[in-house]
Amino acid sequence: MLVCGTHRGLYRLDDPDDDPVRVAACGRVREVVRSGDARIAATDDGLLRSTDGTRWDGLGVPEDPVSVLAGPETVVVGARPVEVLRATPDPETGDWQFDPVGDLAAHPHGERWRDRASEGPPGVRTLAMHPDDGILAGIEPGGVYAFDGDFWRRYGRGVHDDVRDLRVLPDGAVLAATGSGLYRTDDGDLWYRLDTDARDVWASDFRESLVHEGRIYAGANCQGPAAPSGVILSGPIDGEGLDAAPVPTDDPAFVVSWAVVDGTVVGGTMRVDGDGVESEASSPLIRREGDEWSVAVAFPAGVTSLAT
Repeated sequence: MLVCGTHRGLYRLDDPDDDPVRVAACGRVREVVRSGDARIAATDDGLLRSTDGTRWDGLGVPEDPVSVLAGPETVVVGARPVEVLRATPDPETGDWQFDPVGDLAAHPHGERWRDRASEGPPGVRTLAMHPDDGILAGIEPGGVYAFDGDFWRRYGRGVHDDVRDLRVLPDGAVLAATGSGLYRTDDGDLWYRLDTDARDVWASDFRESLVHEGRIYAGANCQGPAAPSGVILSGPIDGEGLDAAPVPTDDPAFVVSWAVVDGTVVGGTMRVDGDGVESEASSPLIRREGDEWSVAVAFPAGVTSLAT
């Protein structure tokens, strides 16, 4: 089963060749993740949880969840305005409690984040768990911050401010997909850009990356004179020698979400035109078969997040 978040709610897909079934009309889905035997989604209607992928129940606050980090017993939520909350169910009532993880909003860099935010307040767009550095929070706009158990600190220098997605690699390195480039840090001190060799100079708008069987996958939207079009970057996990391939859709689109389904890499796309993204337009999944990309089932809107 693949749970698919879109700009028109949540869908369930039991087979890549079947028509998707909408299971929650919750508006835009920002992220959906697996948490043990359940799935949790950050949506326009708040934080939702399902144990079967079909029935979704609200978990209460926060009012504007943007990202979710979940394990079998851990759920951490990033919100807008900037806040990170740990969610735990009450063992007696089953109601979910939300407690702040530090006070990220009070960080001395907060004024800078708010000054740079052009569309509403800044938010915690992505979360990741690092084995040595604890919870990582990617702020849009604001960069990457790490929680050491007491305080939040800036996590490295050199990454673009608009952080959309963080991925921790097996060796402890971290990937950051941003509004201007795909970055990596090996030590949490200095970030460097990976896409400068393989990319078209205009393909710089990234939303999410994936690591599978020692390879990196990421999709970028072209801007400037090259718009509208998208490219898929893939290559070794160290980021050396990324290859670029076109997105195999009839209409211009780029990949904004990733998953692995039964060993196959699958990407969710979003349509683009000369004026920007077309989030409400029909958008397909793509999948990698051998060394080739092909189009799978289509959704009625941009596919923002995927969870097996």
